[in-house]
Amino acid sequence: MQTSKTIYFPDYPSTGKTKSGLTIPFSAEDHKLYEYVKPLSSHTIRRMIGFDLYTEIERAAASAEAQVATFVRKLLLANSRHSVKSENQFFRIQSTFRGGRGSPLHEWYPYLEGYSPEFVSNVIETFSPQARDILDPFCGSGTTALISALRGGIGYYSEVNPACQFVIAAKALALTLSAKERTRIADQLHNIAQNCSSIIRKNRCDESLKDSFLDAFGERPFFENQNFDAILRARAFADKLEKSDPALGRFFIVGVLRSLVPCSLLVRRGDLRFKMAHELSHGIADFFEDLSRSLDLIASDILDSDAAPGSTRFVTDDARKIASQMRDKVDAVITSPPYLNGTNYFRNTKIELWFLRKLKSKSDLRNFRNSAITSGINDVTQSKLTAARNTGTIFQSSLLGETIKKLGEVAYDSRIPAMVENYFYDMHKVLSKLPDVLNPGGIIAIDLGDSIYGGVHVPTQDILAEILESSGFHLKDTIILRERKSRDGGRLSQTLQVFTPKVSKPSPFPKMGTMRSYRLAAWNEFKTQLPHQKGEMARRNWGHAWHSMCSYQGKLKPAIASCLVDALMPKSGGRMLDIFSGVGTIPFEARMRGHIAFGFDISPAAVAISRAKLQKINWEDVENLIEELEDLIEKGKKNRLSTKKLEDIRFNGPLVSYFHEDTLHEVLIARKYFLKHEPESGASAVVLASLLHILHGNRPYALSRRSHPITPFAPTGPTEYRNLIERLRMKVERIRLASPNVPEVYGKSFFQDVTKEWPKDVDELDAIITSPPFFDSTRFHTANWLRLWFSGWEAKDFSSRPADFVDEKQKKSFDIYENIFRQARDRLKTGGIFAVHVGKSSKCDMGSALRKVGEQHLRFEDWFSESVEHCESHGIRDKGTVTHHQYLLFEKTG
Repeated sequence: MQTSKTIYFPDYPSTGKTKSGLTIPFSAEDHKLYEYVKPLSSHTIRRMIGFDLYTEIERAAASAEAQVATFVRKLLLANSRHSVKSENQFFRIQSTFRGGRGSPLHEWYPYLEGYSPEFVSNVIETFSPQARDILDPFCGSGTTALISALRGGIGYYSEVNPACQFVIAAKALALTLSAKERTRIADQLHNIAQNCSSIIRKNRCDESLKDSFLDAFGERPFFENQNFDAILRARAFADKLEKSDPALGRFFIVGVLRSLVPCSLLVRRGDLRFKMAHELSHGIADFFEDLSRSLDLIASDILDSDAAPGSTRFVTDDARKIASQMRDKVDAVITSPPYLNGTNYFRNTKIELWFLRKLKSKSDLRNFRNSAITSGINDVTQSKLTAARNTGTIFQSSLLGETIKKLGEVAYDSRIPAMVENYFYDMHKVLSKLPDVLNPGGIIAIDLGDSIYGGVHVPTQDILAEILESSGFHLKDTIILRERKSRDGGRLSQTLQVFTPKVSKPSPFPKMGTMRSYRLAAWNEFKTQLPHQKGEMARRNWGHAWHSMCSYQGKLKPAIASCLVDALMPKSGGRMLDIFSGVGTIPFEARMRGHIAFGFDISPAAVAISRAKLQKINWEDVENLIEELEDLIEKGKKNRLSTKKLEDIRFNGPLVSYFHEDTLHEVLIARKYFLKHEPESGASAVVLASLLHILHGNRPYALSRRSHPITPFAPTGPTEYRNLIERLRMKVERIRLASPNVPEVYGKSFFQDVTKEWPKDVDELDAIITSPPFFDSTRFHTANWLRLWFSGWEAKDFSSRPADFVDEKQKKSFDIYENIFRQARDRLKTGGIFAVHVGKSSKCDMGSALRKVGEQHLRFEDWFSESVEHCESHGIRDKGTVTHHQYLLFEKTG
């Protein structure tokens, strides 16, 4: 199986509105190399191979007499060290900020004590693989929240530091941008980066920012004069950008934040301090040069990032208030709390806070520390401890009490015992409330280290474990991430602790073996491998020829239908239903595997096409019907049918403008016939389906002037007579020739409003597999207007009938699915599956909406999402706003 990685270059040739890049294919033999480069950003890969511009690498490849892709792959191989690591090795490597170097968005801001995106992903996959919505009470640079969004869930987070909040919001914004907007913003950032000095120097210095520097930090300079002047001008430029282009302005500011410390007289070494003489001897970075690199990195990462299927949601700046602020529950908590006497994050980010106008005086820094969890000596306050003791709300622990007593005996500073007691008092307020925001079966994973003061070991992990155990959880797993030594030589460790509920409660997630084994393995393979995106299945024309029986806007890709049927149905002999069957793509794939398949739809055109695919076709009856139509057309040549009613039907153009007048007359005769003889049988359905297909298109088979085969855009080209019967016979013959390999298993397509009572004979179903209309996407009645007209709609119907369509009803409320899920429960066998394929857009998270309705009637089993921004448009300019496909799985339990 071949995989690929796309690398973006600022000068890569682009032929459209979205950026394209150099795609490097990897064969099965290159699997390890692919896994190594897969998570890396384009910026990191360009540094790795030593080429920043595509034109440079083209010349180098030409000199080496090699294809560019082959040349790059060799460079990657030469520069990679892709060794297989054990699980614990992986956790150790990825549990630090350094472990995630190279991942898109991760290097936007150097957050100390942060962990990598891969670390979070691995925690989820190892301990809670079905978790969707995740909370991080101490979100730092946003890694946990962003990974949750990228997995299709909601990343809830709390963060007290305004600088971190700003960076998280910028990263989250990058994951909501459309491909077109990503390209626009990246181009703008690259342009600013290339002309950084000249653009920013045109702005006046921000004098108020200069004054606040003096108020907050005093007279001692943090920057050389030239850099300080540039930073003050950058603030003024940022203000203009935020007003004219808020998204661009936010990303520009992140670039500035990233460059402030590197071009200052200070350095981060655990804490932010002034550089020593030997460090200053290496020189100070020029602000404009460093900012240019930062903006190029951000621009490149924006291009590398896909729109996230989920979202992030800020809860509160005080983790102690999470339980009172959250209305929803989450499936997991993954976090790394402040270390006891660890990094002072406010002092560490004081320059960034100043630039953001959040730090204007010395007292502001104190106020920030007061609002945070006590984790350092300077954070100690006796008042809250005194109040807690008086009210009896302080956490009681013999281990903690013993530790505080020992510290009181040996501590060189009396604030140390108070700091430890304050820390666990604050952490108790956070951790003891976490069970209140967790769904049943949810986990809590904590990355944390211990401490030593005056030779006294503070067992931070053990005491926090006591807090959670007193709140109904038990410690399930402990993984040692790092081991280190304190200043006095004592051994310390950083661990990942995973807690699960003590009392077994019903979990919202599937357990291994809940689904029948044949389904479980196939479903997991489908969601992890996405076979419909690879190899032969990725081709536009994959599948049986009958999938092309009639072009239809909004038709599900047959490869997806095939994968869903394979994953969710028995090997053969099952019964399934598609309640939004359209032209029968999913039911037909079920029939091809020997199942009895049913379909519902409210479009008469779609129902006819589905019937042709599902019901028995007597080919003699087909020929007789075509002969009957031919005879009617021949007899009707002299008696022209009126076209007066057609004058009011005009979408992309007047209906009469699509056909030669003689062709239109034949079309009207055929339409009149089918209005009188509804296509109940497979024979009549296949003739009508064939007529609907040839009604319009851009090739000689079509009856219309040149238009589009899916959506009847305004016709162009000459108006010439096209014989209906001649083209109908050719189309039917192509369908007949493909019929021998269709199993002799028959189903039925119903003209059915799915929100009303379903037919009684559709029952004992193994599965309902369906793809409802996407929210605010294709309007089926306008996209398929010409075929709907032929199937019986008149001008007035286009105004009145759409109100009955689910794609219109769901704009008001998803409550219309209540009756759908209720009837699904009644018609499924015990153990039967209800699978839903929907679209997520910037306007609606449809998967989340349907899950809330569905799990009231069926057990929610699983879900996943895939990006579809890469998908082709089939020549249609407006594909809607869908960025991801979401797959939801429900099961009927006994």
